[in-house]
Amino acid sequence: MKNQHGQVLLITIMLLATALTVVLSLSFRSTTETQITKLQEENQKALAAAEAGIDASLKSGTAGNFNAITGLSGLSASGINMSDSQVSFNNANPDHITTVLLQKDEQYTFYLSTPGGKPPGTPDFSTFTPQNFTGDNIIICTTSSTAAMEITLIKQGTPAIVRYAVNPVGSTIIQNASDTMTTGNSGCPSDATFSSYFSFSSTRLGNNTELMIVRLLNDGGKIGIKPTSGTLPLQGKTVTSTAQSDAGPTKIVQLFQSYPQIPADFFVTSF
Repeated sequence: MKNQHGQVLLITIMLLATALTVVLSLSFRSTTETQITKLQEENQKALAAAEAGIDASLKSGTAGNFNAITGLSGLSASGINMSDSQVSFNNANPDHITTVLLQKDEQYTFYLSTPGGKPPGTPDFSTFTPQNFTGDNIIICTTSSTAAMEITLIKQGTPAIVRYAVNPVGSTIIQNASDTMTTGNSGCPSDATFSSYFSFSSTRLGNNTELMIVRLLNDGGKIGIKPTSGTLPLQGKTVTSTAQSDAGPTKIVQLFQSYPQIPADFFVTSF
């Protein structure tokens, strides 16, 4: 009988331990899931606030903490730490530019002049201050080894529009074009895999070029430009928004808004 009583006691203890383990496991799981759900909600809240900060700063043209930007005051009621959340503008002149992936016959407008006004506010495009590229060539690169380029310069003075055609390496897609791409990536930006390049002479650019429009022919790809020395004018606004919730999670959103791109149809005649 004593042995049986001992076995019953042992089994009872084992059952209680098992039940306690199950209860604690379920409780821990429930607590963890609640914390994860809460963290996800706070992350989404911070992300939405960061995006709202970019939208409000672009509309008002102002930067700073959220308390100083018009249209963001209501975020404090939703649990956003307004004093530790801010929007900033990056006004540093770039030393190179790399475009997004362009399709065949698409083009990109590069600004070789500074628009009037004070970016990143609303610039005044009625006046431009061209950069003097005397003695400073611009390397124009492509990620496609078969793409030809049409380069259009918009200048102050006469002639106002000058165009150049550049054939790809080892091919004559454009007849009578005096320029040809070179294999390699010498002098190209490092943020893409460029396969060919063309050195655009500073004598062609001069000190009165406002815009340089590069159109890819025969094939698509990315375009990169980089001066042999110095920097390029601003190409638009880089806005960084950092939003922090009262619960802790922080989200950072960065947006680049380029200056207006000239439509391809503006210079291409179709019949």
